[in-house]
Amino acid sequence: MQRRDFLTTLAAAGVASAQKTAKLGTLFVGGWQKRILMIDEATRKVTGEIPLKLDVPRSIMWNEDKTKIIAHCQLGSGFEIIDVATRKLERSFKVDTGGKQYRPSGFACSPDNKKLYTALYTVEKKIDRFEISKPQWAIIDMVGEKIEKVVDLPKDQQLRGGGGRGGGMRVSPDGKLLYQFRDNVVIYSTEDFKEVDKIELSKPMFPGVERVMIGPGDDPYEERGTVFGFFNSVDPIVHKSTFGFATFDLDRRTFKFTPVGPSAANTMGLRLTPDRKTGYTVAMNGFGANRRTEFWSFDIQSKQITQMQEFDGRSRFEFNISSDGKLAYIYGAGNTIEMYDTATFKMVKDLDVNLDMTTNMLVLPG
Repeated sequence: MQRRDFLTTLAAAGVASAQKTAKLGTLFVGGWQKRILMIDEATRKVTGEIPLKLDVPRSIMWNEDKTKIIAHCQLGSGFEIIDVATRKLERSFKVDTGGKQYRPSGFACSPDNKKLYTALYTVEKKIDRFEISKPQWAIIDMVGEKIEKVVDLPKDQQLRGGGGRGGGMRVSPDGKLLYQFRDNVVIYSTEDFKEVDKIELSKPMFPGVERVMIGPGDDPYEERGTVFGFFNSVDPIVHKSTFGFATFDLDRRTFKFTPVGPSAANTMGLRLTPDRKTGYTVAMNGFGANRRTEFWSFDIQSKQITQMQEFDGRSRFEFNISSDGKLAYIYGAGNTIEMYDTATFKMVKDLDVNLDMTTNMLVLPG
């Protein structure tokens, strides 16, 4: 092959490789100075930012069809709506009214994108004190930009809370049921928050299961109406802790639990590759200087652990994976995103984003 032909072939291969790489997605993460950063997965660089109006974002989530990003800010219990297509702030609003302040914890979006369901506390300013309500359920009207309804939780539900950043709650595809995943699975009517059904995980049908850990609902490939996550169980005889996989069909109210192995002291939620064949998490055992932090990978079909690899974990961080499943991201509580190859769990880049991150990360596939 002549040199000119070789260079032409090489250039064509480079273009093809770039086109293939360009199919990777965009990362969104909130930070100080009231902004949402955009990071291109292909170049592994910050490519832009979306300024917010109200406050520093504390959590971000997709709406149901992933056309909008909903950022929640603590000031005024504010919400900022970002259009994904244009990458621009669409509107902002606060739901605090007069002397009442709302402190929501976790969100679930309705299928029509018009409502958010959340668990919250109401803080009301009096002449000589602040009164804090008991835990409540609330509906936030995203069209009318206000709290539509607030209902006190029953006494036997008050210790459950809402599960931070949307974790622990899902709405059924028909919009009629709200699932709350905690020590039991409780199903409510989205109309009035009346309890419709309860799956008591400690009962003989699910012996020893003590808690279901469902992620924050930002899996870009999650199948609608199906929830897949971790559960922990404790043997009532020798009190041995075991973890496994939990699968829920929100339409049929069917559930399946598959034990895997001994539990870690803490795990950071399950992340799945686009083909749903491989899963990843970060597991931690011990505390302080004696804490051991590991990546775990799973074969989802066989429900087996395929690899464990220790790494230097920060004292506080969050975890996600790339849109193609080939990188693991360790980020948060700082200004850097550590990127690890999921095949070897070796660090490939430590990206400085030049601000402290304050929210979870959303991954938008290319």
